Amino acid sequence: MSDKVHVTGLKVLGICGCLPHERVEAQPFRVDLSVKLNLDRAAETDDLNQTVNYALLADAAATLVATSACFLVEALADRIGLACLEVDARITEATVTVTKLHPPIPYDVEGVGVTRICTR
Repeated sequence: MSDKVHVTGLKVLGICGCLPHERVEAQPFRVDLSVKLNLDRAAETDDLNQTVNYALLADAAATLVATSACFLVEALADRIGLACLEVDARITEATVTVTKLHPPIPYDVEGVGVTRICTR
């Protein structure tokens, strides 16, 4: 099965990092996620109840970024992935990319981040 539902470009402020200023000042993160599930029934019936509500996925991700206060982006991505699996029992896998948009490095980058894959 390769069907997926995506949420891309979700921007949320949160506390995540190891440096002292990252522990007190919220910074912007971008979350991109996709979840695997069988979408045959949704495609056949055109019924919202046969798919995953992407608003619930976005809510779960946004809430975790805003409230987790992790030290590592890896831990934040893992928490989001596990929360996505809890959104709907039909989800078999969640792939989450968390990007720190203003990393504390002396280079001009669009961001740094990690991708985590969580499965049942």
